[in-house]
Amino acid sequence: MSAVSGAGAGVGAGAVVSAAAAAASVGAVDLVHLADERGNRCVVRVTGPSRPGSHNLRADVLVSASWVDARLDVYLFPGDLDLWQAALLGLGPGREARIGHDRGLNLVLHMIEDHSLAVTVHDPDRLTTALAIRPAEDWIEDHCRRAEEVRRVWPQIC
Repeated sequence: MSAVSGAGAGVGAGAVVSAAAAAASVGAVDLVHLADERGNRCVVRVTGPSRPGSHNLRADVLVSASWVDARLDVYLFPGDLDLWQAALLGLGPGREARIGHDRGLNLVLHMIEDHSLAVTVHDPDRLTTALAIRPAEDWIEDHCRRAEEVRRVWPQIC
């Protein structure tokens, strides 16, 4: 686990970086960018293929709150974006959306009755933590657009 010091700090919770700008400026697209006024933050930043010719994507999972500041890795396969978007569109109080499933890191967003999120990050080798985030009202639509951004930037994989 390595510490994160402000990576992506200037990007607002509702901002979507265009595919061209993401690829040209930083070579990354935030699939998940949840942050609130208390400083709790969870970002899944897709950085590209895990290696040349690979059929999966590598992403950094950045988690920060008053008690944690971590950067972890996750690998996304082509079907993961479909599952992620379907889970987001079906999300409601008491339901979950997740990335990672049964392999390595697992990120779970559980919607609470007041529409805030209980975010759990479990990396079996390094860290398990949970934090509460109250996202912007349009966060689900925003995150579906983010998944489409990933597809546009890396169509050969997605």
